[in-house]
Amino acid sequence: MRDTYRGECNDEWCAGSISQAIEGHEVSEQGQVEVVIRYRDVEKTIRGKPEEAFRGVFQFLSEIIPALDVVSRITLTVNFADFLREAAGVFAVTPEGVVVLTPLEALTDRELVMLYLIRAKVAFETGKSERETVLASDLISFTGKGSGTVAGRLSELSGEGLVERIGKGEYRVTTFGLHRFRQDMLPKLKG
Repeated sequence: MRDTYRGECNDEWCAGSISQAIEGHEVSEQGQVEVVIRYRDVEKTIRGKPEEAFRGVFQFLSEIIPALDVVSRITLTVNFADFLREAAGVFAVTPEGVVVLTPLEALTDRELVMLYLIRAKVAFETGKSERETVLASDLISFTGKGSGTVAGRLSELSGEGLVERIGKGEYRVTTFGLHRFRQDMLPKLKG
């Protein structure tokens, strides 16, 4: 089974000139999709399940073609180098790992859980940890709060899209969570 779609950039939806932005796609019997995108001298082939291919196309377009107004307006990213600069004084990277420098006494349970999830992300991004996830049992230990309290806060944070559950009892902060932490909590922690 093979379907091919061809498209050209239309100046009504694209600020630049893209010739044959998406050359086509092929769907195999195993549910795999292949998409070839050409923009100027860059060519990108994306293969995988339809959801993975869509994410790959979206990522390519948001990184390579920022002039594509639709994509750039709906894309939320956090520049991690900027985030680390802003978080100086809250976190510190040591030879042993990432530590929290800010006093914890005034933080709510919710803020403590977010702080330790962000700490895991900082450790991962700085090469101090091989994973960006935190086990719920570790959050209980880090925060000193009961399992019911931590589970409740994780459920709230997950429901708001700030945290995502990766596996059984394993969580990580989302890009939206980083954005909200940067916007809402960093000023409080640094103040």
